[in-house]
Amino acid sequence: MDPHLARLRPGPLDIHSHAAPEGLIRRVAAARRPGFGIEPGEPPRLVLGGEPMRMPVVHAMRDLEFRLKTMDKQGVSAQLVSPWIALVGHRLSEADAIWFAETVNEAIAEFVDAMPDRFLGLGTVPLQAPERAAAMLAVLMRDLGLLGVEISTKADSETFLDDPALEPFWEAAEALGAFIFIHPTLGGAGREFASYYLNNLVHNPLETTVAAAHLIFGGVLERHPRLKLCLAHGGGYLPYGLGRLRRGRAVRTETAAAMAGAVEDSFHCLYFDTVTHSASALRFLVGEAGAEHVLLGSDYPFDMGDPDPVGMVRAAALETREEQLVLRAAAERALGERRALV
Repeated sequence: MDPHLARLRPGPLDIHSHAAPEGLIRRVAAARRPGFGIEPGEPPRLVLGGEPMRMPVVHAMRDLEFRLKTMDKQGVSAQLVSPWIALVGHRLSEADAIWFAETVNEAIAEFVDAMPDRFLGLGTVPLQAPERAAAMLAVLMRDLGLLGVEISTKADSETFLDDPALEPFWEAAEALGAFIFIHPTLGGAGREFASYYLNNLVHNPLETTVAAAHLIFGGVLERHPRLKLCLAHGGGYLPYGLGRLRRGRAVRTETAAAMAGAVEDSFHCLYFDTVTHSASALRFLVGEAGAEHVLLGSDYPFDMGDPDPVGMVRAAALETREEQLVLRAAAERALGERRALV
């Protein structure tokens, strides 16, 4: 077994939890880098690339003891900790993105190392600079002990995940066996999403679905079938629209521009978390994707996360083997299959 997994406590492993560690706050404050800083107040608010973040860094993302109490209450033995998606700086300039990704990665590694029996870590990379992102991925896995990275649904505001420019990153991720967690951004800005919190309730899963469709029809998963890509929030609407994509592949020539095989083949390369907020939806997801590709998630610490992720899995009334896979075993397989770190 991978040494990082071997040191964890036995029991449910949550692969979707976020942090903005105190170590990151300290590093940004001490760096005195133009365009970066901390606005005073509690909770603190980061300034990234000259712009204050829309949301402050809430207590639950920084406080280790509070996190541990929540995990114990949830029955979660260990977490795979990834940066808050607002810290994935795909919209920064290339130079700023490289510096900030390195800073975030150091802080996440420090956070994980504080309690290696409870935490594993994912970092971030400057995806707008794919070759630098590929090199940084190798370094953060080899030198910091992180197991992969969290990325957004685009490399920047204009570049989708099937863009040919990203091939160096996908090649490196596949070769290294990195775990890549794909997470939507902080919500849509269109008027149709302005009311009723639809920017999160509807746009977030929609954004993930669009990204996944680009990965499938763009042939990324055909070219790199050993990629370990996990979609947040149960894959958005993808599992429930799979038949529509399959039909489009059969009748529309546009879908053959970059892929040669079947939609299902690419779909079954993907992993999904359990954050569906519905036992029946989770049961459907396991039926479509297979329990080997569905991993326990909470989306800690946000209000749209699952406050009882283990209870949700048990409420889905899966077969015993399936439940064991979803709660821990499938994550161990996915996270433990790392390759040569050069």
